[in-house]
Amino acid sequence: MRIIGATVLAWCLAFGAGGGSRLWAQTVMPPEVAIRQVIEGQLDALAQDDAPKALSFAIPEIRNAFDTPLQFLALVESGYPMVYRHTSIRFFAPRVGYRMSLQIVRMTDVEGGVWFVAYRLLRQRDGGWLIGGVTAYPGEPVPDLLPPSPVS
Repeated sequence: MRIIGATVLAWCLAFGAGGGSRLWAQTVMPPEVAIRQVIEGQLDALAQDDAPKALSFAIPEIRNAFDTPLQFLALVESGYPMVYRHTSIRFFAPRVGYRMSLQIVRMTDVEGGVWFVAYRLLRQRDGGWLIGGVTAYPGEPVPDLLPPSPVS
């Protein structure tokens, strides 16, 4: 159940950028920077409980899965508390592909639990990136998912 919910959340988190919200991420910049900005943009929106903005960073398929942005926010709050509220984050070097990329983020939740959150991002036709899926792993990560060294 958690994996299914994580996949839905990941799709929602990854593909919510739309309209003007994505314009800043579409400027010419290395994909690693654009990918990080998309994730940070969504995390900032979640921290402010800005449901429409948070959902805007997800792909259209995820956005369309919710009747209202508040439903998306409720899903994140209940199913992904480490994404909704965290005390620290650390980005690892992403694995960048032409159409899809993987970004691992180490998050510490408000209770001190450590999570490795895998964001799957999809490149859009306009060149921008949107979140297509999120999966959270408690404690130690799956070794094959992590690059060798963290990037702060």
